[in-house]
Amino acid sequence: MKTSKFYIVLLFLLFSFFPHTSFSAEVFDEKSLFKKGDWEVVLLRYDDRTTACIARNGSGSKEFQIYVNAEVDELAIFYDDSNVNETLKIFQFAVDDYASWYSESPFLDSGWLVMNLNSGSEKAVTELIQEIRKGQELFHLNDNNEIISSFSLKGSAASISELVKCIEDQEF
Repeated sequence: MKTSKFYIVLLFLLFSFFPHTSFSAEVFDEKSLFKKGDWEVVLLRYDDRTTACIARNGSGSKEFQIYVNAEVDELAIFYDDSNVNETLKIFQFAVDDYASWYSESPFLDSGWLVMNLNSGSEKAVTELIQEIRKGQELFHLNDNNEIISSFSLKGSAASISELVKCIEDQEF
């Protein structure tokens, strides 16, 4: 009886002193499904048995990705050696010389600047994905419409097709 009371008090203290602690799933396994050009499509398996499909571009100090699981569809950019994402009020990018895309309500997640694709219309998301499939380069823009960085879209058409296959296989 004393032991169970001890654990209850310990849990109470843990949640009291660390209210922002997140008990989220951790990546258990990562399986590469496809690679072409600067792109890679991977299947993530988490320790809670959920999965996610990711088409990603980049390595080292910067990465662009499209992340899909049963709950979210997101587009995100990460810079390892910079806090540039933390200074942005909007998430803005453009493919080639097309008009730019933006979100006025992006969020930061461990350095990633994230745009929720579910917040837009299905037609707009389809158009965006088609631009990425057909494009040559994606430009990440700052709040003044200036280029922060760029990502090659060579291999994006095949990678998006593999991402769609992964999504269908996972039944998202």
